[in-house]
Amino acid sequence: MLTDDQIEQLVDKYLIEIYQNMEKDVIRDIARRVRKTERLTETAELMAKSMAEQGFSTDQILAEVMKTLRADPEYKALVAENTRAYKQMVTDEIKATVAEAKAAGNQLVAEAGQMAYNNDLSMWEQAGQTLPPSSQLSQIVGSFQRDLNGQLRNLTRTMGFKGTQLGTTGVLQAYQKTLDTALIETATGTFSFDEACNRAVQQLAQSGLRTIDYASGRSYQLDTAARMSVRTSMNQMAGRITESNAKSSGVDLVIVSQHEGARPDHADVENQIFSLSGTSSFYPAFEDPLPCDGGNGAGYGDPGGICGVNCRHTFFPFWEGISEVPATKQEPDPVDVDGKTYTYYQATQKQRSMERDIRALKREAYATTDKAEKQEIQRKISAKTTQYRQFSRAVDIRPKENRLRVVS
Repeated sequence: MLTDDQIEQLVDKYLIEIYQNMEKDVIRDIARRVRKTERLTETAELMAKSMAEQGFSTDQILAEVMKTLRADPEYKALVAENTRAYKQMVTDEIKATVAEAKAAGNQLVAEAGQMAYNNDLSMWEQAGQTLPPSSQLSQIVGSFQRDLNGQLRNLTRTMGFKGTQLGTTGVLQAYQKTLDTALIETATGTFSFDEACNRAVQQLAQSGLRTIDYASGRSYQLDTAARMSVRTSMNQMAGRITESNAKSSGVDLVIVSQHEGARPDHADVENQIFSLSGTSSFYPAFEDPLPCDGGNGAGYGDPGGICGVNCRHTFFPFWEGISEVPATKQEPDPVDVDGKTYTYYQATQKQRSMERDIRALKREAYATTDKAEKQEIQRKISAKTTQYRQFSRAVDIRPKENRLRVVS
């Protein structure tokens, strides 16, 4: 059994490797943007700012970007001048907008205009240490400590994989580390959820990996498995940080969040109060099976419980006599579509089913080399996509176009 100090050292070493991977991702992405625009874009600046908050040196990132682009002094000067010119243009436009807003008496717009991104290059001149485990990183690591049990496991705890020509062990390690990197990229705000997941899927797809098999017997396409894993891990991370903060501050009670379209076996615990320690004589223990499952279901920390696989619920500290239970959100009324009645939850599940069908057709289109067959599949994709958007409008739920993308 490893000691706590040994576990901490292993965790720090593993996370430094992940941070190094993330730094490379940021440098490549900023270089791609600079190559395209010949300036430092707003998105590139926000990414670098996020990395600076994690302890990275922004001037070193910029130097690595220029090295990646094989930039000579003349090109570096061009990028700097283009960036200054663009920022000045944006600043002038903001000032004009603010002046117009003030003249019109619109204080809200005027105040918003003052929150423009940096109007100079000072952000790129900041320097910081490289790769120190930051306080934010320590809290992220701490949120997973209870699952280590004397062993260093991958952060996403994703054990499902399908062996390829690279060998099962190598593929499993690559899969876990790639998803862990995506999790840290999302958790630190360096990349958006979609960007981090798409990057992970593209990297893994290069190895020929397309399908992930789980011990439960279920099989998922790579993009579906990656998104599910990172989404679930993000929510579990938030839950564990909340749990840790509550315990360290002596708060025992928590209240579960609520959202539209909750799965039926979770809906009954929304807005309900639980005891983290399980010692309350009035409130049920949070890790006990969910009451709505008749005492036979899964509790917090289980795959089927709150903060489990694909669960969007979270929880917050609750101070009895001080905190107030929020008003219960009302589910939208059922909607009739093509002669069938859908509850809000059923409508979201129908959307997911339609998205899977469209992605499956797109994979078929990528796989076939027959021109006539590809055209027929493209026709089906177009028809299915139209149906998906029409259904989404009918049930008044925004279509999720990002869920229709696949890795070729």
